[in-house]
Amino acid sequence: MTNMKTLPFGMSIMAFAFVVCLVCSTPLRARQETGSKTAQSTTEESYPNTADGLHSLLTDLLAVAKSDDEGKVWSEIAEMEIPDYENWFMSTYGQEKGQALAGEYGKFLKPSEKQFEMLWMELARQEGEITINKLDTANRRFDPAKKGDALANPTDEFKADWKKTDTSTGPATQGIGYFCFVDGKFRLKNSPHEIHILSTAKPGPVVFAKLINKVQPVYPETARKLGLRGMVSLNVVIHKDGTVTVQNVGAGHPLLAPAAVTAVQQWKYEPATVSGEPVEVQSKVYVTFEFSQQQSEQKQ
Repeated sequence: MTNMKTLPFGMSIMAFAFVVCLVCSTPLRARQETGSKTAQSTTEESYPNTADGLHSLLTDLLAVAKSDDEGKVWSEIAEMEIPDYENWFMSTYGQEKGQALAGEYGKFLKPSEKQFEMLWMELARQEGEITINKLDTANRRFDPAKKGDALANPTDEFKADWKKTDTSTGPATQGIGYFCFVDGKFRLKNSPHEIHILSTAKPGPVVFAKLINKVQPVYPETARKLGLRGMVSLNVVIHKDGTVTVQNVGAGHPLLAPAAVTAVQQWKYEPATVSGEPVEVQSKVYVTFEFSQQQSEQKQ
């Protein structure tokens, strides 16, 4: 039995020439404004605020990822940022909750976008299906037990998931993210951090695994000389005794990935538990490779 828990750019000019330029520029500006409005309208019509609209958007994003155009993938993801997010969160969730959520969103925005990009690089190497579910208002309260703890300004929200249909190594299902529709576009509200409980366990309170010993990776010499840096995502199984098995590399540069695997296999966790009993879980972890320019120059 597998359970899943979902624990965030010449000054002098003849008078005649000036008049000509002024007259000519007016219809040009009109055409530019019209073109801009048309482009925005086309985008909204292509991806309307529906489950099908989001499905179409993510299907197109997957196609871009499969083309190995990382620059375009990143550009598309950047368009999913919530504009003026502080005000949006406060108007949607109320002053107190909104401020807290906006702070978390801003703090983790760039790392979350990088992880979201890596997810698409991973999914691009698989065959699978994207599913979309619209969340009802009841499931979006801060505490479902409190009937009055509802959204200040309800807005549509969707959850997207991936189901692998090929036989490649890795999770059979993965959460893609939670999306809302703001200013005519779908925005990535946050990416779910999910664990899949692999052990058979009686229903009860879940306590997630806690990392207690994190071994840092050894920077590969070839990668350092080439100036390579970045993040590697790994799909892992955390066993009942807290040890880790790496299932596969989700995404990341091939010169960095082996060092990430070696390091993570030495990590140690306090195991996840259900009703107080240790369970085996499947999860995703990230290893970041960074070095300063000074360190690079000293080692060369």
